[in-house]
Amino acid sequence: MTGLPEKCLELILEQAGIIAVTDKYSKYIYVNKRWETDTGIPREVAIGSYAHDLIEGSMVRTVMQTGKTFSGNILIKTKNGKELPGIMNYMPIFQDTEIVGCFISSCFLNVNQAQNFFERLETISEQYEFLRGEMKTRSGANYSVEDITGKSDAVKRLKEQIYFAGASNSTVLINGETGTGKELVAHAIHSCGLRNIFPFIKVNCSAIPENLMESEFFGYDEGTFTGGKKGGKRGKFEKAHLGSIFLDEVNHLHLSMQPKLLRVLQEKEIEPLGTTESIPIDTRVIAATNIPLKQLVQKGLFREDLYYRLNIINIALQPLRKRKEDIPLLVENYIAKLNSQLGREIKGVTKEGLEYLQTRDWPGNIRELQNVLERAINASVRDELTRESFLAQDGPDDYDAPDIFHHVGQEDTKKIEKINHSLSENKETVEKELILKTIELCGGNKSKAAKMMNISRTLLYRKMEKYKIS
Repeated sequence: MTGLPEKCLELILEQAGIIAVTDKYSKYIYVNKRWETDTGIPREVAIGSYAHDLIEGSMVRTVMQTGKTFSGNILIKTKNGKELPGIMNYMPIFQDTEIVGCFISSCFLNVNQAQNFFERLETISEQYEFLRGEMKTRSGANYSVEDITGKSDAVKRLKEQIYFAGASNSTVLINGETGTGKELVAHAIHSCGLRNIFPFIKVNCSAIPENLMESEFFGYDEGTFTGGKKGGKRGKFEKAHLGSIFLDEVNHLHLSMQPKLLRVLQEKEIEPLGTTESIPIDTRVIAATNIPLKQLVQKGLFREDLYYRLNIINIALQPLRKRKEDIPLLVENYIAKLNSQLGREIKGVTKEGLEYLQTRDWPGNIRELQNVLERAINASVRDELTRESFLAQDGPDDYDAPDIFHHVGQEDTKKIEKINHSLSENKETVEKELILKTIELCGGNKSKAAKMMNISRTLLYRKMEKYKIS
């Protein structure tokens, strides 16, 4: 009788569906027979392996870092590509206050039960997905987590962070160099969150003049501005109500605007220009910067209280040079897209060409890689890109210039620079006169003037500010 409880426990563990336990490093220390059978992975292979290396979409690391139970995660694929239609629960194991492991269990006893459950939901799911898809199309978010390409640990970790951020309503600050895909990540956070059927509004903080920023963010009432829109204008925050607003290049946000944004984040309300009434809003803020905001805070260029308010959930994107193992997949993905866009049938990149791409530092990151591939495809006469396809891009611009100016002396160079400067000044003078004359012809109506010049009103105001036209 002494050994009966242990045998009973063993029987329960083997028959209770998928069960696994990891240590504090996310490595499996126990998997039951059902786990072994359903995943197709031998127990001796699993023990000592990282959960995220064997199971795509594993939430073990997220649970270990947050200390929170995660339920309802759909187990998708194992390392060998086998699909597992199951719903998994992840629970942190505590010893005193320290997390020492993770307990993983399935909601179904076996794969067949899970399959039957999914079949019963199929009709409802199809209808729901159709309606959800229609709403998401209208929301303005064009990308999802599936659009993030890569197999590196950095990408796996990024996807986990995106899912974690999507499940929250807290503000998110995305840090990363230019070209690392900050906007794509912002789209993905919105797409996988509960707000994904509501608007996703993008704002480039560097593209809005200081004097127009407040009206763009919060809107204005009718009659606030001369030439303003009849009936007033809704601001970006109001348009993003119940959804998300993406503040790209938030590091360019002017100091005068920062306390107003801070108030919106704290009070959850906006006050359009020309009115004294506050409008309550429920808008999730996602911000991105290519310069660490902490550096700007130290230089007095960014408010410290706003920085802390934005930096609730922080996502740091790794530059391409630190995850070069993702380059083959990125190349394959971009070639497929570019073939469709350019009407080409490039099959891929040679081994030598791929090795060359992996030796480059990529200061422009993923955006630079995409541009290099597009240039190579446009110039290629073969159905495969070679090392020479990329080397050809590095030479001509650098080597042609000395030949062109070989016989140009220092005095001639100064004359050329003077002519260029003069042409630039003349162009600005002509443009300023054109703006003044057009506004005069339109009786001071800026909207009509912008329409007559075939430019946006925002661009007209920007040019007026540039030439100091009141």
